[in-house]
Amino acid sequence: MKRKLILGPMLVLGLYMVANAANAGPRTAGAEIIGSQRTVLQDGIVHYTFDVDLGPDEFDVIRLHRIVRERRPNRPVATVSGVFLLPGSPNFFEQIFMEPLISTVPDWDQSVVVFLAKNDIDVWGMDYAWALVPLETTDFGFMQGWGLEREIHYAEQGIATARAIRVATGRGNRRLHLLGFSYGVPLAYGIANNETLLPPGQRQIKGLIPVDYEMKVDNETQRLAACALAEDEQALIDSGTYQDDTGVFFFTVGYLAETAPDDVSPFVPLFTNWQFALFVGAFHDPWHFVGGEFDESGIPTGLRFTDPELWVDLAQAGSYYVPLQAYVDMDTTMCDEVDVPFDDHLGEITIPILAVGAAGGASPDHYTASLTATEDYEEFTVQLLSNDEYMLDFGHADLFTATDAEALVWQPILDWILAHRANRTYPPPNNR
Repeated sequence: MKRKLILGPMLVLGLYMVANAANAGPRTAGAEIIGSQRTVLQDGIVHYTFDVDLGPDEFDVIRLHRIVRERRPNRPVATVSGVFLLPGSPNFFEQIFMEPLISTVPDWDQSVVVFLAKNDIDVWGMDYAWALVPLETTDFGFMQGWGLEREIHYAEQGIATARAIRVATGRGNRRLHLLGFSYGVPLAYGIANNETLLPPGQRQIKGLIPVDYEMKVDNETQRLAACALAEDEQALIDSGTYQDDTGVFFFTVGYLAETAPDDVSPFVPLFTNWQFALFVGAFHDPWHFVGGEFDESGIPTGLRFTDPELWVDLAQAGSYYVPLQAYVDMDTTMCDEVDVPFDDHLGEITIPILAVGAAGGASPDHYTASLTATEDYEEFTVQLLSNDEYMLDFGHADLFTATDAEALVWQPILDWILAHRANRTYPPPNNR
């Protein structure tokens, strides 16, 4: 049962202002906070969560996160900018962006969101509705039709609610930068795509940070692979399967590695459970999560950049199910043989973009950004090994989990945010 939260008068006012303002549009219609929690971390850093009900059904709920430095409860410091983070799949926000909350391996502040908050950035993000679906669920009929349009719409409502809370807590209604990681990258581009159709006063995003994934590709092998995936996923939907349960597999792999590390893996008897967990993370096809170390027989012996125990903890901490329709829509968009609305206005996007990648990750080429019309573009790819060692180099998840991620990834992102802290209207440049 959904529980309605009794809100303070300032928060009610802020939500009402955004949800009912003439320039808010239908994005915020029906959004209702039904639960919240405030947790003090350390050094004045506070973590808020808000469960936001966006529809009539049981699982029409997203969870917003806010990590911010406060001078007193509900009164953040004078933040210099704000950013909204969209995680990957099958990820929870805390799993990939706040690792110390799910693992004892890293220090309390070894996470990108705490790093940004300590530098006076107002950090927001969300758990997707599917991330809150419990493991014991057996009937997934409700996921039928949970596609990319719905994901984009819910993310837009999440951003609008975050901005409303910012108003209510004295941080104003300025636009936010939008960081999408992995699965979150097509959503981020989809939101920016939609905003090209809105007057400047109705737009919510002032800059994009796509991290290690693409909406479109310029590689024929990758494009054809996306076409094949979309066809296979659609066949599953047509047969009555509406969910991808890769998250259950990751949970099982991590659980076995922690509880019975030396036992023979039930998945690949060549490995122990511990070795198989490292293999799942470090195997490169066509990219890898974490850079690995292997012996001459191809048996994983460790990880290069991320603590192996942290990787095992992360594997167990993810969500379980992702709607197949969202994958179909993303792969269809990447395939580029069927007209879809999500990319119709990429060439009209003019906001600043910082594209981030990993040499062993999923998007070292940053192709989608080249399809936009932005004149304010930067990119960086973390490469620590030689070109011919890309299969062992910095990986997809290493961007947020590596021991040196703060210096290699988070600091450059912070520097870019600080350089783009002001809200500016960028005139449409000439097509390049």
